[in-house]
Amino acid sequence: MTEKLKNPWLNMLPDSVRRVDSEIAHNLFWMLDQAGNYGFYLKTTKEFKSTEIDIRLRGISLIKRNYENCGELFLILNRQNDWELFFSVCKDIISICATYSSNQEMVVAVENRLKRWQAFLMQNTEVSLSLMMQMGLFAELMFLIDILIPKRGASAAIIAWGGPESDRQDFSLADIAIEIKSYKTSRSPQVSISSTHQLFTASKPLFLIAYGLTESENAQSIADLINELDVLIYSESISIIQLFDRKLIEFGYMPGMTYDVMYKFAVDSLRGFIVEKDFPRILPHQTSPEIIAVNYTIDLQLCTRFEIDVNNII
Repeated sequence: MTEKLKNPWLNMLPDSVRRVDSEIAHNLFWMLDQAGNYGFYLKTTKEFKSTEIDIRLRGISLIKRNYENCGELFLILNRQNDWELFFSVCKDIISICATYSSNQEMVVAVENRLKRWQAFLMQNTEVSLSLMMQMGLFAELMFLIDILIPKRGASAAIIAWGGPESDRQDFSLADIAIEIKSYKTSRSPQVSISSTHQLFTASKPLFLIAYGLTESENAQSIADLINELDVLIYSESISIIQLFDRKLIEFGYMPGMTYDVMYKFAVDSLRGFIVEKDFPRILPHQTSPEIIAVNYTIDLQLCTRFEIDVNNII
């Protein structure tokens, strides 16, 4: 989609508003302020009970006020170069507004959603996920759904999930550590290791689980898997549900947002390996202190002597 088709602020004049092109009953507008800054404007039929808003969005100014017996919420973009990210925020807020008929409920939902965006924008500068990022997250979510939650329970599984940090394993339980990798089935079964600690633990057994994935329109996306996980953790404590959301945000995934590009994957292969003794790896105590970063690739076809049934790992 080209910028002219996508950018709703093009051809607008400074100090002007235009109703969002939508069938939504609420008063939602694209706007340019007097200085020509891009903005989004929400107007309610009654005044806000409070005009306080304890939300800080990086690169976006928020104004909440009462004016002429109505409530007004403004989102103003500080730097026009960031308009695509801002547009994603606005589209997400519009979708939230569409699900509520009551102005009061809508405003509460919008502010809750903006708090999520606050957490997201503190760690991310864009809302797109590359193919490789989606493959990595897909594999970890599949492991949660199919293996870890059924065997250890939802709460323990979410707590054990390390998220995207590259200097430790993806899952760390009391008795074992597990690193999850993915690769395209159409290529050789090779996985990338991005730190000396990823395949090292001093205190417990370590396993590598590799998912061979193929893109398929008839398969599942990470959004589908997250919906499944939302059901699985629904009865868990609020803290566990919030922890799950935080882990997704750390990955660069904004929960509940509709992404323009979402790949779907089928699992063609699931292989497990015990990482011990002479398993091919670069260990932290074997590298010179002058080496501050490593990135290498392991050919799993040459590691069959370490292979183990995944069902026997947990």
